[in-house]
Amino acid sequence: MVRVLRYPYLTGAACLCAVSCAVARDLCVGKGLLGWSRVLLVCTFVLLGLCFALLSCRFFADELGVGVGFLLRVRRTPWHELASVGVLSCNSRRTYLYGLYQGSNGFLELLHRAPGCGSWGFVVPTSRRLISAVLDLCPETIDFAPAPRKHPVNPLRPLWRQAAMYMLLLIPGAALAFFTGAMMLLRASELALPLSVVGLTLAACGMFAAGLFLLYRAIVAVTTCPWINEEGVRAGVGVYMPWEDVHFGYVHRRAQVSGMFLLSQPLETAGRHGEQAVYCLSLPDTSTPAAGLSDVLPLCREGDQRLKRSNQQSCFLLEFMTH
Repeated sequence: MVRVLRYPYLTGAACLCAVSCAVARDLCVGKGLLGWSRVLLVCTFVLLGLCFALLSCRFFADELGVGVGFLLRVRRTPWHELASVGVLSCNSRRTYLYGLYQGSNGFLELLHRAPGCGSWGFVVPTSRRLISAVLDLCPETIDFAPAPRKHPVNPLRPLWRQAAMYMLLLIPGAALAFFTGAMMLLRASELALPLSVVGLTLAACGMFAAGLFLLYRAIVAVTTCPWINEEGVRAGVGVYMPWEDVHFGYVHRRAQVSGMFLLSQPLETAGRHGEQAVYCLSLPDTSTPAAGLSDVLPLCREGDQRLKRSNQQSCFLLEFMTH
């Protein structure tokens, strides 16, 4: 049986922060800084809880099938009961192993939920141990080859509007959240009542979490800023995909947030057993789905474009049928 963490980098960062807080707390005790020692003790317990939750987000594979665990709950699924299993690369050459359960809503559901796990299926980062185990244990043939390296001939132009808007809105919000959290910790270190120290420290941790989330969203907006020309498209500093390699496009709008997925395979074949790895570009839309299409469609030289509206999902579908 091979076990892997679903969020290895985040888990490592959380464990490092927990160890750092514990060491800093011991140093504060040695220097007589009792207020800061209480604050750091609460932060250490919060980070330890986060580490426990992340370490419990595990994925394992054996000869019977796959398993997805969170805390004390584990879902086991035999290989033959998976509706689909394959490899996905999104915006980079890093590969992810995905699987869809019986009765899931399909590959589009996976794109919206990745990287994650749920009642629909799972998407987990691959490693050498996991690739070797899946190749030996899975009855289906799976292609783990990363996305091909292709480079544009002519310069690409960025669609920087939304990235700039995210930078202007989210970075000041993140800075304000970090400043508020720091002031809360400073105030908590001056208090003597344990309940007040715990409450104010937990509130400060919440402010730091909000700041990290806003900063993460700003970084994602910048690193996935679309770069396009008449030959192809690239998501920020990620993988470049020529237009002739794009066989399906999906422009969505959910919770007032729009975006675009471009796939290297038609939707009818994506997610089927035995198919090649799916390369996906996840692009933030410039403002609305219509504006995003107006930016991209005039640059597609080859292929017949067909646009249709799905009233059930309030989304646009764009299918590229290349010759």
